[in-house]
Amino acid sequence: MDETIVVSNSTPLINFSNIGQLEILQVLFGRIVIPEAVWEEIVVKASNYPPSHSSRIYAGLAKRI
Repeated sequence: MDETIVVSNSTPLINFSNIGQLEILQVLFGRIVIPEAVWEEIVVKASNYPPSHSSRIYAGLAKRI
């Protein structure tokens, strides 16, 4: 069986993080690839978002990359 690999932009990551369901993306799709520009937008440039928001995304993604 082929593994599904999903490439994500920032919108679903931000929206699922806002409702506390970031992990559902991995449950649904398995491997999620985050382009470097997306990583920079939601983690490196985290000052654009509330601290808890960027922390949740970072914690959720760091486990998967």
